[in-house]
Amino acid sequence: GFGTTSYCRLVEEMCRRDASLSVFLGAHLSIGAKPLLLYGNPEQKAKYLPGVATGETICAFALTEPGSGSDANAMRTTAEWDEAKGVFRLNGNKIWITNGSYAELFSVFAKARGARGNGPGAFIVRRGQKGFSNGPSEHKLGIRGTATTELAFQDVEVAPEDVIGEIGEGFKIALETLETGRLSLGAGCTGGSKECLKMAVEHATERTQFRKTIISFGMIREKLSRMAAHTYGSESAVYLTSGLIDRDHRTLPVEAGYCKVLGSETLWEVVNDTVQVVGGIGYMDEYPYQRSLRDARINLIFEGTNEILRLSGTLEALKEPSHAVTARLKAEKAGLGAEGLEQAMGAIAGQAATVPRWVPEVIAAEGECFAAAVTAFSAKVVDVLRRHRRRILGQQYTLRRLADGAIQLYAMLAVLSRVSTRIAAVGEERSAKEILLARRFIEEAAVRVHHEVEAIETPRDGFDDQLAELLGEEGRYPAPLF
Repeated sequence: GFGTTSYCRLVEEMCRRDASLSVFLGAHLSIGAKPLLLYGNPEQKAKYLPGVATGETICAFALTEPGSGSDANAMRTTAEWDEAKGVFRLNGNKIWITNGSYAELFSVFAKARGARGNGPGAFIVRRGQKGFSNGPSEHKLGIRGTATTELAFQDVEVAPEDVIGEIGEGFKIALETLETGRLSLGAGCTGGSKECLKMAVEHATERTQFRKTIISFGMIREKLSRMAAHTYGSESAVYLTSGLIDRDHRTLPVEAGYCKVLGSETLWEVVNDTVQVVGGIGYMDEYPYQRSLRDARINLIFEGTNEILRLSGTLEALKEPSHAVTARLKAEKAGLGAEGLEQAMGAIAGQAATVPRWVPEVIAAEGECFAAAVTAFSAKVVDVLRRHRRRILGQQYTLRRLADGAIQLYAMLAVLSRVSTRIAAVGEERSAKEILLARRFIEEAAVRVHHEVEAIETPRDGFDDQLAELLGEEGRYPAPLF
């Protein structure tokens, strides 16, 4: 079968043609069948995967509930063990299930209770089982070619042999499954960005105003250049991640989440700029732009909202430096002087001001730019952890800025790696296009990182808290003029 990189390439190309088809495929393979692939036993794989591979058996992934979206712990669907019949009885509802109207095989997550174990579990449910039903397909803003439905389970009997993995592993299985979905979603968004850029450039080179094609105007050039550079950065991050997964055979949940955030926000920006470049026709139904705009919006929401991925990814990434800071603070209490503490903190920051050795001379300035951004960012991470310690868990404003800085740094690293490899393979002259894209991306990304570092904590945070409280109390715009 496909490796991670090959699968991402497939999803990218499909998304260039039809976002709904790409989402359908992702729900089937990226997340629907993935629990079986990752945790299914040999008997389960032999029974179900051949039909999944041929497309005869379509899969769906059922985790989200009316009261449980990003907070999977709030899940209320239950799987009660029935000792008399030797089955789990599944009861509850799932919502917004892609492929829900026609999937034959569902990976359903529920909280198990009883003699067979307690805790979250993953269960195989087949269409046609007594007590299982789905609602009508939802009417959606975009990706209208997909079937998104509610699922209902009323005393659905699930045999022990249809439990995926072990009872208690449900959340672990769900998270590892979603990692694959997030990375391929980032790849799909990259494909969408490329297609939108192509449409924008075609229009800009054909449309004439004031006796000039509009691609000759500065503000249009800026948009097109930014669209191309950001797409290059997103693409580089996706395929660096997929390559590492294929090479090392390991999971990279933080990096996969960052690729989803970067890819989806790049596409949203690119499609918005495309509509602006093409002008009035971008708002008309008979042209493809409005569909691209509608289809793109969901990517910032599903597979984990971008807000949740920023928080979870950054908290996970902070574990290692947090342990180091804690050790240094303990040393301080044991008698380490202030000067020694500062030296220790500097060591934790990583001495990152050296340019990676593999960066060619032609892009040495970009390597220096990256190293300076890493140094500033890592020092700020140490400072934040030293001041907040465990309180960092509740500092969402700070965590969001750290996440945005980390995402940009990861993309910068991916771009440097990609363009350096290209130069080594074919030479500087034949790499001129990629060098230009890399320079444009890294210059802007570095500015973003330094901005997040400088604004890591700002008085605006207090204003945001106060305004949110006020809005919650009044339930409307708080200062009507009339």
